[in-house]
Amino acid sequence: MVYTDLSYDETTKAGFARAMFDHLDNGTTDMAPGILEIDPRIYTDPELAARERSELFGHIPIIAAHSTELPGRNDFVTVQLPNNEVVLVRQADGSVRGFVNTCRHRGARLVPDEKGSKRTFSCRYHGWAYGADGGLRSIADESTFGMVDRSCMGLLEVPVEERHGFVWVVDSAADGRKIDIEAWLGQEFDDSLAAMEMDEYTCYTVGNFDVDINWKVLMDAFLDGYHITSTHAGTVAPYFYNNAQSWQPMGRHGRMVTARKSIDSVRGGAPAEVPIDRHITVAHFLMPNMSVLRQPDHLEVLNFVPAPGTAVGTRMQIRLLTREPAVTDEQKARWDKNWNILMAVLRDEDLVVNEGLQRAVSNTDLGPLLFGRNEIANQHFHRWMARAFADPQKWG
Repeated sequence: MVYTDLSYDETTKAGFARAMFDHLDNGTTDMAPGILEIDPRIYTDPELAARERSELFGHIPIIAAHSTELPGRNDFVTVQLPNNEVVLVRQADGSVRGFVNTCRHRGARLVPDEKGSKRTFSCRYHGWAYGADGGLRSIADESTFGMVDRSCMGLLEVPVEERHGFVWVVDSAADGRKIDIEAWLGQEFDDSLAAMEMDEYTCYTVGNFDVDINWKVLMDAFLDGYHITSTHAGTVAPYFYNNAQSWQPMGRHGRMVTARKSIDSVRGGAPAEVPIDRHITVAHFLMPNMSVLRQPDHLEVLNFVPAPGTAVGTRMQIRLLTREPAVTDEQKARWDKNWNILMAVLRDEDLVVNEGLQRAVSNTDLGPLLFGRNEIANQHFHRWMARAFADPQKWG
């Protein structure tokens, strides 16, 4: 295995080691002050789901792609977001712009392809054509259509910004919507993401999975280090410690460190001196629906995108990022193996449990759900969500 050292300063890495050693030596984990009760209707209520799409996802930035998915001029990807399907296009000046994937004529889906490279997008319904900058270029049989001000009929644009190797989008074309990733992340969390050097990685593969599960059920699963032994006994449980995490809230967001069992080989050393990088997973949780997991030799990025128009539906989007592009057959085989392991964990274990949970929370006779003191990251997520709706202009 080729390990990638963390780019954090030595004090931070020593803190990771010290926290993990203390928890494993004492059988402890970071804990919240008390147990949190949650109304199970948050996973099934269609009115709440509609509010989430309009009041939350229509204002805040979320990751839509990795920058290396759009390597050159006129390259594009289509991305399903909570409110809109969006086309992201690399511009001539190197920037990325995003447009609602709808022809302005009669509302047909403009771009049917998941990705590609085009200078012009032509609607298959009536042939209206748009440039990579979203501008309306031509109207088929324009002399018979009637007068149209082309300058007002370009594709509807959503705010886009590139930062930390990702393309971020605010999922609304409403006037006045802006995007500022650094401000949204906050200085401490922004610095922590910068230390991951994600802009130096490349996207090896992307997987999209449409499931009949509320997005918060899936986010809960990834915030939870308490289920490793019971849910993942057949895959990763032999390699990770269960219920032993270090959690650090960073404003809206948070960072969690989990120990791999290989850490036992260095537990006798001084925290400031051991090579902790290869023995931990560092997870960044970006409110409200994103996870970035740093494994010793690659990154895993997960988005849980609410499906439009329903409470019980999510597009689970997974990316595997590598430090170097996979060129040789040996490199491709290595990352395919990692991808297959990830699929076994997520698709064959997590999704099975969470599909059952989604059915169960639809039962009529069900009391409040409990998040224990050891489920501290989950508590952070649900408390943040409650604050976001209490003051939707600040979102926590």
